[in-house]
Amino acid sequence: MKNILYAINCLFAVALIFSYISPFIDPNITWFFSFFGLGFPFLLIANLLFILIWLLIYPRYAIMSCLLLVMGFSAITKTVGLNSQKKDKGLSVMTYNIGNSRFELWKKKNTSAINRFRKFILDNNPDIICIQERHSKLLPQYEKIFEGYSLYPDSQLGTAIYSKYPIINQGNIPFNTSFHNATWADIKVGNKTIRIYSTHLSSNQVPNLTDNVREIWDETKFILEKYNHHAIKRVHQLRLLLAHAKTSPYPVVICGDFNDVPQSYIYAVVAKEYKDAFCESGTGLVQTLKGNFIGLRIDYTFTSDVLEILSHKVIETDISDHYPVMTTLGLDNIQL
Repeated sequence: MKNILYAINCLFAVALIFSYISPFIDPNITWFFSFFGLGFPFLLIANLLFILIWLLIYPRYAIMSCLLLVMGFSAITKTVGLNSQKKDKGLSVMTYNIGNSRFELWKKKNTSAINRFRKFILDNNPDIICIQERHSKLLPQYEKIFEGYSLYPDSQLGTAIYSKYPIINQGNIPFNTSFHNATWADIKVGNKTIRIYSTHLSSNQVPNLTDNVREIWDETKFILEKYNHHAIKRVHQLRLLLAHAKTSPYPVVICGDFNDVPQSYIYAVVAKEYKDAFCESGTGLVQTLKGNFIGLRIDYTFTSDVLEILSHKVIETDISDHYPVMTTLGLDNIQL
């Protein structure tokens, strides 16, 4: 029994090693390691459980998983926030994929859905809101919900930016799809200016597995190939975004739905250039997409180094299938 348990532990240990490798492998090469990166939170918990089991029965057998967790400490801190909140007074920026809110807002006479969404915004009172999956047919409803904010753009399907501060310049980065793009705006806050990006990278769009056991492998393979197909798209889209951000004369904040996890190549590419607000000020094991997949964090706020991260939190609400992410920024270090 001990040998069987240790063999299972070894399998989870190897899978965890593969998840560590995932951020370094371009999905253009293979989807294999991306699959393990996607399951990193589960693999982390599994190895922690084995450590606890071995400490109770055969302590020396816990060494392997312990060493792996020490080796992967930097990976762990991208998934589990180990920070304490600093302070909330600063520029508050929310990123929110509101796609699923359309099912209630679609009903023209359903004022309760509008009022509930409006109350959520008033209660949290963000200075800037980066929206993804905004539907052009719902602009009248959004106008009521985001009353008091300047808006860019006012008609386009997809991403948008709402701001309490003046928008002095703006534009859009198309991703060759009507549903995914990036909106940017230069926003003047007092005597300082920052550039904000609201981003939505390609969605995975994978189906649910069939109940037919004989077809599970074929559909699993299809899902993995589909995931890699969109991961390749995301790499291209992200490179367009980062190339644009490099031209910014102002400090940059990149918010949005990246449709990929921290143990991914996508995350590694953007994290080389900008800091993840969660790693700076996040706490605990969080997820930004609803569901049973623990630790599925795919919505991010990345910033230039000059911006101070004062707080970061994921707000649990059932308005959409994503949870909004709120980050408070300090602008004191920006040079005029």
